Amino acid sequence: MTSVARAEWDGAASGGFDFAFQPELEGFGWILFDAVGRDVAGDGDLHIYYNTDTLEIGLERLSLGTKKVEFSIAARGEVIFAGLLHAYYKQGVRINPLGFNAGYVQLIPKLQYHFANFQTLEVLLTVRRWFFADRSNTDPTLVLPAEAWVFEPRLGYIFWKVRSGSDEWQAHRVFPRIVGTAFSVTGALDVRSKARPWGIPDGRNDPEELIWAIQEQLRAGWQVSTPVRIQLEQWGSWGWNQDDLTRYRIGGMNPYVVPVPGLPWAALLSERLFMAQLGAHFRPKAEAPHELGLYVAGGTLNDVRREGDLDRFGGTGGLSMFGDMRFGRVQVHARFGWAFPVSWLIGSPYLSALATVGVELF
Repeated sequence: MTSVARAEWDGAASGGFDFAFQPELEGFGWILFDAVGRDVAGDGDLHIYYNTDTLEIGLERLSLGTKKVEFSIAARGEVIFAGLLHAYYKQGVRINPLGFNAGYVQLIPKLQYHFANFQTLEVLLTVRRWFFADRSNTDPTLVLPAEAWVFEPRLGYIFWKVRSGSDEWQAHRVFPRIVGTAFSVTGALDVRSKARPWGIPDGRNDPEELIWAIQEQLRAGWQVSTPVRIQLEQWGSWGWNQDDLTRYRIGGMNPYVVPVPGLPWAALLSERLFMAQLGAHFRPKAEAPHELGLYVAGGTLNDVRREGDLDRFGGTGGLSMFGDMRFGRVQVHARFGWAFPVSWLIGSPYLSALATVGVELF
């Protein structure tokens, strides 16, 4: 009797809340479920991902005759909170009448070519459809973006030489502990079926039908000694013809933004930036799985005042302390952050906190 191989499933859940409590109390949370069925479709994996208002289902790592070439395809949809466009911040202050709800559907085909050890070329041919909805308290003079189809091709290079265990990349590990180096650089193009000026008439959101960007990201970690580990995260981008649909989200301390401790999630939106975060991680006992430490984050980005002056740059940064506690299948992570006082911020001080819990389910 021939035995039939059964797929193995990994599943995890997490949730968290990232909030600012000074100068104003506000914040957002998320809840996430992630499941991967190994070798469900031939040698490919079935991936099911749900996060608050986002659902994604995809087939991943389908080999095309050779282990060096892999194909993935996913469908994703998000409603209401896409891009955090419902929360409009200017110089650190939230302006509710300028926020609105947004959503999209996407088809995401991806082809990867592992051409050398630790190195991959990646092509994405994403198609997206945006849709928007006014809120009852939105300023009636606010012009919403054009509801458009967008073709989003991406060409990327990835260097991945990370020695951390594979469980560090499961969804319950909200903040992976990195030892090694991961680097990527991507050329991005958005081709919209329709584009028009939107928002308030300050020139900041006047996109063209062709939007360009060059983006890079670095994540690295070093085990300096048994109790001490250093971790670095860095982001760079230079974009043309962009708007607030496509710009980087900056501010807060959660995994979905470029972090700036103390600032609200996400206080800044920018397409031209160089930002980094450097952390010192300490184990209170060599045999303990827990880490405590400090992070300093900051950099420079354009139009920090959100006035439409896209050629003007400003600085921002902050300091945070954290505890990363691990109890078997459970990770509990908490951070407290303070933003450095800078001239463009209204009010002071800026203080924030983050709390997350992740659980490996199966």
